[in-house]
Amino acid sequence: MNIVFLAPPSADRADIVGLLNDAGHVAVVVETAAQVGTRGAQVGVDLILLDLASGAESLRFLRKRGQRALPVVCVADRRQPEVSSEALRLGIADVVSRPVRGGDLTTALSNGREFARLAERGSAGAEAQEPEDGVYGASPAMREVLGIVRRVAQSRCGVLIVGERGTGRETIARAVHFHGPRRDRPFIKFRCAEINPAEFIDTVEGSAGHDVTLFLEDVGELPAELQASLELRLSAQAAVAGIAATDLPAMTPAEMPDAHAATLRVIGSAEPRITEWVERGLVRRTLIDLIAIVRIDLPPLRQRVEDVPLLATHFLKDACRRNGMELKAFSRSALTLLASLPWPGNGSELRALAERLAVLVPRGTVLLEDVLASVRLDGAEAITRERGSLRNAREQFEREHVTAVLQHHKGRMGAAARELGIERTNLYRKIKHLHIQWTVPD
Repeated sequence: MNIVFLAPPSADRADIVGLLNDAGHVAVVVETAAQVGTRGAQVGVDLILLDLASGAESLRFLRKRGQRALPVVCVADRRQPEVSSEALRLGIADVVSRPVRGGDLTTALSNGREFARLAERGSAGAEAQEPEDGVYGASPAMREVLGIVRRVAQSRCGVLIVGERGTGRETIARAVHFHGPRRDRPFIKFRCAEINPAEFIDTVEGSAGHDVTLFLEDVGELPAELQASLELRLSAQAAVAGIAATDLPAMTPAEMPDAHAATLRVIGSAEPRITEWVERGLVRRTLIDLIAIVRIDLPPLRQRVEDVPLLATHFLKDACRRNGMELKAFSRSALTLLASLPWPGNGSELRALAERLAVLVPRGTVLLEDVLASVRLDGAEAITRERGSLRNAREQFEREHVTAVLQHHKGRMGAAARELGIERTNLYRKIKHLHIQWTVPD
């Protein structure tokens, strides 16, 4: 990389330049912020390394002078934490503390480059990647779900969306409404576990002629008397269309759009145990038959790991925007870790983690160790037995992950480095640093 090093004369400036040169970087030293633009244009600067001994005002100057697009890594004195904190608020990628060690500097520069790459990718296509219907998913399981959503959206038939909590049942319900011909008509949501009976009855009875879509969250929690009222209304609609309620389970979605001219459409959501509740008589079978003309089963997040990086990135950006913060990005290794976790709380758990990281991580890039500090891994007690051993936890995870990638690629260093998102030379250093015993095949 071509690096502009903004630093006043100091005892370690020459040593830091030496570390940069040893790592294969081209370092140009300047002493004032005003010189950064001029010298940077001459060498084609990739990153700014800023010694905070020059003061945070240098960083503010650079931001005002249009250098916001360049990643900035700072060298800081541990005795001036307030300066480092201000620099982090101004959106730098990382901080290296004195005394500067080669490994720490190399990691910080890699983080800076990764932050710039992710920020550029996000700014270039963030809006284009926002799905109109709010459904994020490119995995085979979600592509199948989205295919069903678009087909059933054109009909008027009932839909039952079944999935664990946090799998996005409401999002899918709204997507069905969005893709259908009544997208501009009312979409009314009721949480069945805390429903107001009078309001519900008024909505159901007053929906005639208005093409209302009713979304019932956790339909299995609907009180028995309201189940009966809704069943009566839907049965009457089916009768007007010449369909017996007992015939509904045998009908295909393709038969419903022309035959079912009802004005009230019901979309329900339920957990997988809804079938058990019906068998036990806790939920009226005929009502479920009336609603579940089409059943959409949502896969849990652990079965669609390909979607985790996409969702995590979206949730992190959304959290930053809502909290009025500079946009942050996950490093590639952090995304790899997130995709390997089981997520018992599904998307809701991932969203909460992204929100926490957006607020707590002080730099532009969310690193692997930030995620490790905020989640509990399987076997975490074995990793964190020693109090305060975050570095050990990170190294253990990295050692296991790098070893697994090497095994997958049968020792082909180039392929392993590409998957890990690092340079081949950095992979050799990491293997040595992590004490991985590995023999490269001939």
